[in-house]
Amino acid sequence: MIGRAAYAALLLTLVVTLAFPATARAAGTWLCLAETRGTQAEVTRLPLGPDQSFDLSFIHSVSRTPVVDSYRVEDGEILQTREVFMAHGAGLPSIANDMDATGWRHEDGHFILDMQRYTGPIPLRIQAQFKNTLSIDGTDLPLADLGHSALTLAPCDEETPQ
Repeated sequence: MIGRAAYAALLLTLVVTLAFPATARAAGTWLCLAETRGTQAEVTRLPLGPDQSFDLSFIHSVSRTPVVDSYRVEDGEILQTREVFMAHGAGLPSIANDMDATGWRHEDGHFILDMQRYTGPIPLRIQAQFKNTLSIDGTDLPLADLGHSALTLAPCDEETPQ
């Protein structure tokens, strides 16, 4: 009988293999996901697409509406480029001159804050009911499927851990 951790690792390997073609995995910048608590072990690393970008989406815990944060890896650092949301709530911008904002608008029922904000590694608390999802180059990965309650995302350059 296979243990829960071994099953999760096997499932993750299958998801990464199927979702990210070998040619995309061969070179370029990667996004490493590591446990935030405990051992801080690397959980997986995923190749970024040609534009080096990724999105994190979730359901806001207060407004119960979707939020999408867009990022790009630039010179080995994570740069947040946009936040899109439907309703104001705790932790969401509420003014046009928010820190590092480059634009603010309302389109099709969504508030859009464009920005140039370096974030450093991104710690995430993962809860299935908030549908935390990592999207890279057209592929979505529900983060709760990885079996960790907290993950930290950071850019990495090599396919294999050091």
